[in-house]
Amino acid sequence: MEDLNLTNDPPLWNMLRAGSGEAFEQIFRHYYPSLLNYGLRFNKDDEEVKDCIQILFMNIWERKAFLGNSDSIRNYLLASLRRLILKRAKANPMTITLEDDDSLFHVELSAEMQMIHDQTLKENVLSLQNAIQNLPARQKEALYLRFYNDQSFGEIALIMNISTRAVYKLIYKALDALNEELAPQGRDVPFVLGIYMALLGAGSVVGEGVEVIKEFM
Repeated sequence: MEDLNLTNDPPLWNMLRAGSGEAFEQIFRHYYPSLLNYGLRFNKDDEEVKDCIQILFMNIWERKAFLGNSDSIRNYLLASLRRLILKRAKANPMTITLEDDDSLFHVELSAEMQMIHDQTLKENVLSLQNAIQNLPARQKEALYLRFYNDQSFGEIALIMNISTRAVYKLIYKALDALNEELAPQGRDVPFVLGIYMALLGAGSVVGEGVEVIKEFM
């Protein structure tokens, strides 16, 4: 299958809206890994997150004729998945209650730490890990979107459904808190933060669940 141009969002989105199964499949394949990685930050149950992604794309396909314009497919998908995961979590009595102003968001590392063989760097990353865990959930999410997903402040505002000013506050408060905790330890926060965010994506699952899209079409 010939890859469509995923750098030109509006035409590709319009092709999907017009009923192009090829455009739908290309969008699914391209964004599935980042959606899964982002979703797992809200819910560690990978099957639930995968179900949410499937539901999201099923709804998109079924409602394709009624979709509005979109300048950024990625932003639309991230924002939609975020809403769906939190909505389902709140509706599940077995799930921890999520407050609108402090939703759960996980950024801890796991086996990825084994990739670091330099002991000093490992200690720096672990110190940052502990400092990040002490941040409010929304600050963690804003940091993740900014430094791992490379989203602009405006894009983060759309995804998190807050103002751009609020995004600035979240990120700068988070960075101030990290500097305050780590600077006395002699930690290079910008450098270690870059390593940390790179490690978050090291365990991403690529291509998993792609074949299920055939069920929608």
